[in-house]
Amino acid sequence: MSVCLPRSADVDYLLISDDDDEGGGGGRGGWSRSATWPAVVRHKSRLVYVAGRPGTLRCIVVGGRPAPAIRVRLSRTEPDAEAGEPSAVGATPSMTLRVSSRTDGERGLRVERRAAELASHGRFVVGVDDDEAVVICEAAVDGLPPRIATATITVLCQ
Repeated sequence: MSVCLPRSADVDYLLISDDDDEGGGGGRGGWSRSATWPAVVRHKSRLVYVAGRPGTLRCIVVGGRPAPAIRVRLSRTEPDAEAGEPSAVGATPSMTLRVSSRTDGERGLRVERRAAELASHGRFVVGVDDDEAVVICEAAVDGLPPRIATATITVLCQ
């Protein structure tokens, strides 16, 4: 029996979070087959960090075939400037990529689930100037329009 897989599939959903991943996916080495999968992570529309203190920034992408390209950008709103080009957070060496797949279901009715995460793992540092900046997570599968999720940063003083 042969299995026909679609050539490409769109991203199912995106999540942005400021939570550490200890409870959400099997630790820093990736999601293990027995661990809870990324469904336990919730998208946040507001990320909270303390100025100068390292935190975690996570962009989780579920779905997509082939594995989507993920880009995380930070858009700062300058009061005296026109809309500027967002800076690419994902271009820094402080973000790492994890990819995982899992197959569920009975033979003949199996479903393959894929997830990818671009995360800073406690190395994302913001300053007071980053208050109200917007994090943009973009995931794109070749030939399909990109999916985008956003969240606003709130910076607390120490």
